[in-house]
Amino acid sequence: MTAQKTAALRVELVHNPDVALAAVVHAMLLRVAYTGYVSEQSALRVSLSYERVEGSIKSPEKCKAVAEFESVQENYGHKIPGNPADLFEWCLAQSREELLLLLAYAAAHSVNAVEKKFTDRRSGIEQANQLGRALNVRMTDWFETTADSYFNHINRQSIALVVAEAKGEDASLSVKAAGKKTEAVLIADRLIVGTGWLPAPIRIASDPSAEANVEIDDAAQSLSMAAE
Repeated sequence: MTAQKTAALRVELVHNPDVALAAVVHAMLLRVAYTGYVSEQSALRVSLSYERVEGSIKSPEKCKAVAEFESVQENYGHKIPGNPADLFEWCLAQSREELLLLLAYAAAHSVNAVEKKFTDRRSGIEQANQLGRALNVRMTDWFETTADSYFNHINRQSIALVVAEAKGEDASLSVKAAGKKTEAVLIADRLIVGTGWLPAPIRIASDPSAEANVEIDDAAQSLSMAAE
């Protein structure tokens, strides 16, 4: 009997997107806004995982994005009911615009682009670049390559390669000529500031298919010009 009840609820929910939106937001907020096993208070089997990233960041207290997300969590914490039993009725009372904001807030918790040495999430990590492109993320707004954030953690050869990529081979000679790594770090820190150079792992990768299309267009244009 309860299976038939489930089937009826599914059909009715299909035809009521506003209630569906409220129900999904309710299920997701139960996972991210409360402690304990309150997620079982939702009839929807919506799964959402939230893994804190602070443990994977050197000096997380200096990370601009971590601080901003904590501020967002604090602001939403004041809006969402303190008792999870009140959450569904509260969601039903919200406007569609507010529910979409809450959906974005809850979904943001589940984003995970952390690359580990051994992972079975290669496709998911690559999709993070697609997400970044859709959001028009500028990582230079969130990360600056400095001695503390990067150069102190890599070897002198890598420091020289960074300077060569960002400022040219001539500029890298001063890094290579440095007597100690600490000196090389200071030189690189001074040369890289303001360039917007970012380490590869933190960049939002460009769309390979878009680059391929550009190459095809360039080749076609070259052939057309040659024919003329």
